[in-house]
Amino acid sequence: MNLEDIARYYIDTPAYALSPSVVKGFRQFIVDIAQVELQGMEFQYVDYFPYMKGTELSLEHIYRDYNQGKLMITTQFNNSDLLGSDINLIFRCIHEIHHIKLNVGFDLEGEFATAVHLIEKTDNLLFKQILFSENLGQIAVRLCQGKFPDDQKVVLFEPEVLHCLKKEWKSLLN
Repeated sequence: MNLEDIARYYIDTPAYALSPSVVKGFRQFIVDIAQVELQGMEFQYVDYFPYMKGTELSLEHIYRDYNQGKLMITTQFNNSDLLGSDINLIFRCIHEIHHIKLNVGFDLEGEFATAVHLIEKTDNLLFKQILFSENLGQIAVRLCQGKFPDDQKVVLFEPEVLHCLKKEWKSLLN
């Protein structure tokens, strides 16, 4: 499965209906990670894309703010039915921090690296599938179509895709 396959599968597959208890558990999982990963950081939520320099993200500005103990996070396109707006912003904070902690850019390789890192934080297969959908399914659509999907949804990718992810994620880029 390559990037275009992931994007096509995300677009063509109907949303998976999660039970309220799974949604509640997944939201708590994100909050629990945040309590560990976001310690000592101050986040400012803004209604623009704060680190854009033209069409590219300015890693220099992101690292400057991070080294001062703060980061700005956009509130635009914050319409996650799965996480709700408040927890989705927390999820974005975790995602941005992982880019910095892993010292990876915001290109495709960096997105895969941060997704793999977050997916490894749980043994729950369903949560791994949700994280893959939330991170890589949506990113694949953006990279292949030039924009994020109109509707965020949970699409469950086959467990085999997740198993190869850690060792062979670079092969998915081809």
